[in-house]
Amino acid sequence: MDSRADSSASAATKGLAGGPPLPSTASKVSRVDAWLLVQYGILGFVALAPWNFVLTGVAFLDSKFHHNFASSVPIIYSASVNIAQLIIVWVGNKFTFAPRFDLGCVMLSIAITLLAVVAIIFGDGDLVSNAGLGFGLALICVFFLGFGHSIMESSAFGLAALCPKICMVATMVGEGWQTLIFFVVPAAVSLLIIPMFRLWTAKHPYMVEILRIEEKRKHDALATRQTRRPVHRIIRQVLPMALCAWGGLAVLFVVFPAQVVLWTSSNPSNNGFVPQIIYTFQVLDTVGRFAPSVGLSLSEKMLMLFITLRVLFIPLFICTTLYQSTAPFSFDWFKHIEMALMAVTNGFGVTLAMAYGPQRVSQDKAEQEVAGYTMGFALINGIFIGSLFGLLANVCLGQT
Repeated sequence: MDSRADSSASAATKGLAGGPPLPSTASKVSRVDAWLLVQYGILGFVALAPWNFVLTGVAFLDSKFHHNFASSVPIIYSASVNIAQLIIVWVGNKFTFAPRFDLGCVMLSIAITLLAVVAIIFGDGDLVSNAGLGFGLALICVFFLGFGHSIMESSAFGLAALCPKICMVATMVGEGWQTLIFFVVPAAVSLLIIPMFRLWTAKHPYMVEILRIEEKRKHDALATRQTRRPVHRIIRQVLPMALCAWGGLAVLFVVFPAQVVLWTSSNPSNNGFVPQIIYTFQVLDTVGRFAPSVGLSLSEKMLMLFITLRVLFIPLFICTTLYQSTAPFSFDWFKHIEMALMAVTNGFGVTLAMAYGPQRVSQDKAEQEVAGYTMGFALINGIFIGSLFGLLANVCLGQT
């Protein structure tokens, strides 16, 4: 941003919910309203919906493709996302938002559709009974799904980081709501994001001011750094909250879905028990993500302690798998309760971390955008590392 924009921004008042100030000349006529928050929620919804289609059907896909698909798919997915996000963290803020949303939405829609086709054609008892081939093709689809997700979600987080904290919360809540619906809606709605962003979000009075940063990008070379400080200094500043986001997802994916897909119901006729457990997670995770919107909060230090204590879920979930004939692990209600606690603490803790992270840097828009990308990278890297340990636990416990 030029010196005139900087001086104007320094005189602005604080945005909604403690967010960055807008230029004083614009803050009188533009603000974050309910319609803009709905759009952020939709961005979050679409960014994570295809992945939760995979997550919801992981027990079914694991039974079709074998080869520890339930443990392997989060590794491939998160590795793909991390590769893309590393690129975005370092050079992403030199590209405009609209083309990134276009590319991410198209990749998400195509990848999830192709994965469904692979699931229909390949696997035990299907047109092509080669489960190994289906396993490989499914992982390729998941890789491209992760790449599209990275472009979409990182752009959403980067954009939300430029706005008041409530915009990041709205994005996280949107990611929670999408877990209730999967497959057809993700594939169709992903494409609808393209006109939504271009026709409404980008033209919202508040976003017009935010997106002025794009004007500078059009004139700068790719090699020109657009943040006032080196990127590594910005990353260090948001690192505490990035570690909270990382830790929240790492703990979750050590046991979910690697251990959860091995749970069984005390009722032998209940063949849909694992999807029921996953649905419990999805609903309560949404509740946790929504909690900060109604005023529930923790200080940053208490949040770090809160995230650390969630490590206790790992031995609890493993014991539930190993001792399913022993009370209380044999009770279906107990499994739903522990999953509910895991879910609500996950949604609450990660959403707070994602909201706090960009607020730790200066009010410079480019720095806040990089902070948003960094938080997104930490989120997915937590899935990657947690999934690696989840697969290692499967091997060490003889669950392969």
